Amino acid sequence: MTAIRAVDLAAFDTPPEADLADALRTGAGSAAVRAALRAAKDMGERCVTVLGHPAHCPRFGFTRGCAHGIRLSIEVPYEAMMALTLDGAHPLPSGTVRYAAPFGI
Repeated sequence: MTAIRAVDLAAFDTPPEADLADALRTGAGSAAVRAALRAAKDMGERCVTVLGHPAHCPRFGFTRGCAHGIRLSIEVPYEAMMALTLDGAHPLPSGTVRYAAPFGI
């Protein structure tokens, strides 16, 4: 049992209520990611990179950026730097991803 599941079970009177909370968290999170990827593609973006969890991001099609020569300008676990092509006609570019100045990195 995950820690989040344990909190849900403790917070609600019945397991079906905790099940609903789990489903909403999973439906809302996945829907937001899919909507963001659709919006990026609609805006003409060819690829997306994300610093994400290696067990979570592949379900949306992300693969390890290092396999494509993509790295980050800061030190992170190599498996957390993920990339996804949004346009099959254009392969993922290689290079270094740099955060925008407001991130302070």
